[in-house]
Amino acid sequence: MGDETSNTSEMAGLEEIEAPFYYLSNTNETPVFKQTSKPSDVNNFQSSRKPTLMKIQNGRLLAKQPSLDTEGFAFSKQTTEVVDFFDDSELDIVYTPKIEELIKKLTGGTEVVAFDHTRRSTVPEQREKYNARDPVPAPHSDYSDASAEQRMRDVFGDKIGDRLDRRFAIVNAWRSMTGTIEQWPLAVCDARTINEDLLIDTYRHAPHRAEPSFEYSRSSSTRHATFDSAHRWFYFPEMQRDEVLLFKNYDTIKDETARFSLHSAFEDPFTPPEPKPRESIETRAFVFFD
Repeated sequence: MGDETSNTSEMAGLEEIEAPFYYLSNTNETPVFKQTSKPSDVNNFQSSRKPTLMKIQNGRLLAKQPSLDTEGFAFSKQTTEVVDFFDDSELDIVYTPKIEELIKKLTGGTEVVAFDHTRRSTVPEQREKYNARDPVPAPHSDYSDASAEQRMRDVFGDKIGDRLDRRFAIVNAWRSMTGTIEQWPLAVCDARTINEDLLIDTYRHAPHRAEPSFEYSRSSSTRHATFDSAHRWFYFPEMQRDEVLLFKNYDTIKDETARFSLHSAFEDPFTPPEPKPRESIETRAFVFFD
């Protein structure tokens, strides 16, 4: 891939690895996702879901660069001038315009509006200090039809105009806030291998504590995946601070275009004995096409 990093470690050269994914068990009841009592706590998906070992292909070795409209995800290099991703003013002034530019370039959209920055950390003290979140090891997509439309209303309010009548998508842009990602990387699933009949609407409670994320400060309906052997998973090992993984969470279009890609953090079997903390940021943005 033309935009891949110069990282030459052994792990970055592996064609594929195997790791457990915590798929949702099929249920007749709507599952409920609740916020932890404290930011330093973690959501223990492992206790309520059985691990399923899946193959994860190295996206850096793909012969053809994936795209948001075909596989549902894309990978790009983008240097950032942000010094501290935990500084809200830097995100607003320095980061948001640049990440909107990248999303616009890779989607071909006519307008991009970033509306959320969610920070995650594997360090409990960092989560407590900045009210950040922990990685989510569960295959899912962030929106259903209803929650995507509701988020549009939440973001634009009385200025929504005809936006709900136009084609729109919601794209996430995920990157490291610090250095190399050495633990809990993010995997994305090829949209062409997803069976929507095997996705289950999952209700996310509104928070019961302060929540800086625009997205997570509201109740929502997400879609979690039950096991499907057809899923083809990809990751980009040892992502650097100047690399961005973008993936679709929603698209109103209903043709052969990818509408969304599932995503999940996973426990990498090649994690070094004393890994650097995983500190990442994901930006959610609306994309309009006309």
